[in-house]
Amino acid sequence: MAPAPRNRRPARLTPVKAKLAAEIRQQLVDQGGAAHRDVVIGRILQRKGLNGLAADRTRRALLSAFELHAHPDPDSGAPHLFDLPFGPDSHRWALDEPVRRRPTF
Repeated sequence: MAPAPRNRRPARLTPVKAKLAAEIRQQLVDQGGAAHRDVVIGRILQRKGLNGLAADRTRRALLSAFELHAHPDPDSGAPHLFDLPFGPDSHRWALDEPVRRRPTF
């Protein structure tokens, strides 16, 4: 069976995705620069007090924001912030090395 054609436009940076990326970044900083994605997402959801459908929507939005900032298209406007240090099938998220070295205030 052939895969369904992609009709979606390429992901673009929005204020919401930028805010979600900042939350992911902060959680990764708190975890020493890398952590399993379920830990990162779980802590963000817990901090926001979300569950049920709101948590599911936010989880999908966080995954999308991570993907946008891990593999940004040149036209997306998104900076490269995140990496998958153990390869594309890994669920371990990490800060991109230049981002990791940046001081946080």
